[in-house]
Amino acid sequence: MVVRARVRGVYATALSKLLHDNGVELVDVSEVIAERLGIDTKRGLPADVTIKTDDSDSSQLLILGFPEAVNTVLRIIEDHIPYIIIYKPRIGLYSAFKAVVEGRKGNECIARTPIGKAVLVDVNSCSEGQEIPVSVVKVPIKSGERLVVSGRIRVVGRYAIVSYGSGVSFSSFIRNKDRITELLSASTKYLREGYSIRWRSNADEAPLDEVVSEIPHLIDRLNELKRKLIEAEPLDIVYEGEYVRLVELTYKSKEYLDKLRGTVTTTTPYHHMLRSCDVTISMVVDLLDSLAQYIDNAKLINVVRDWIVRRLQDKKEIVIYHKRPTGKTIILGKGVVEDAMVSSRGIEISIRRLVRGKGVYDGLNIPKEIGDIIHTKVVEGTWNIVHKYFNNEGSLKGTYININTPPEITPTGNVIYVDLGVDIVNDLEGCKLIDSSKFRELIENDLIGADIIAEVVKAIEDVLNSYCTV
Repeated sequence: MVVRARVRGVYATALSKLLHDNGVELVDVSEVIAERLGIDTKRGLPADVTIKTDDSDSSQLLILGFPEAVNTVLRIIEDHIPYIIIYKPRIGLYSAFKAVVEGRKGNECIARTPIGKAVLVDVNSCSEGQEIPVSVVKVPIKSGERLVVSGRIRVVGRYAIVSYGSGVSFSSFIRNKDRITELLSASTKYLREGYSIRWRSNADEAPLDEVVSEIPHLIDRLNELKRKLIEAEPLDIVYEGEYVRLVELTYKSKEYLDKLRGTVTTTTPYHHMLRSCDVTISMVVDLLDSLAQYIDNAKLINVVRDWIVRRLQDKKEIVIYHKRPTGKTIILGKGVVEDAMVSSRGIEISIRRLVRGKGVYDGLNIPKEIGDIIHTKVVEGTWNIVHKYFNNEGSLKGTYININTPPEITPTGNVIYVDLGVDIVNDLEGCKLIDSSKFRELIENDLIGADIIAEVVKAIEDVLNSYCTV
């Protein structure tokens, strides 16, 4: 089966090239990308899977579609893009099963599902022990998000989502008023029969006859699903729905995509890092891309690095963003740039932070005191960041080394990396490896691949040799 994919967002050119080269049929292609790849735009053809930049984090890809299509695309991405982190929810969007009600908690109805507790909506009663056929309407893909299931079961097609009821709605990507009018007219018959229709973006430009002809088939599938759910055991998944996958692109991943994009159009070094860090520097990226065809790549790398360093030197404050693989991001701290330079290793910066409160330093278990100074060393391309803690008289109190993906150092004054669950501390009495259990969880949950595992092992060895030898 040929998989049809729609690609959108910051990485669209590089990803389109990758998927096209590996046998995926691209549909609904922009004119620019179609020209770059020498292919047809294929407007009006439905996508089996959509790959796009995540709205809340432009370093992440959201992949959504039919299970087989998602698996095909993800396999290509895993096989080619290095150093990615993948989150795979254990249940699909619109998947269907019989949930077991646990009762009310505050204003919410809570039910048991195959992967734990969920908020249950669209039901008339919430009595403990009830077995209710449900569809998943929200999949938790990031930290803090909750599973939500609905008592209105649904089936998903290429052009529409059908459920019981009497409503009609449209994807926000259907903007053609004539097409909306046509779809409203086509929906009337089914609304009278007790069905609700959600028209998907694929319905915008596809032939109307093809779009509308899908509805009777979806209704048959919906009625069959209803029968299966009545007979099913509680918590047995009867219908998979759509798969959702979240892919974290790290510094090294973006480097690879820069090179891939460069095979079809002129591309500056750091293209994707710059594009994903802030929309305000898009014009600078466009300029650098245009220069890439005239300037040797090695020279242009230094031009971009020098520009980033100058921007950092002008900044009054730099922010360290500590990302966790499950999607949660915390601000580790804010400080001033003491030094920024371009070395043989790339961009290097030293950040100074003043401690303004009391407490205990995590891992080191030594007192945190007002007036302490934290010196942080960040080096482009390295798999660790070093934090040294000094008292107000300048005496070293301890060293904390975080093992992480190579940090992105952006001209907007941010340091961004993904924590890999391993830290090494030196409390002046010796070194200790801490938090390695989190690293094991990343491996056990299949979030990271062999390439990242190998780099973490090497980084631990390098840190021990550099900071823990007498």
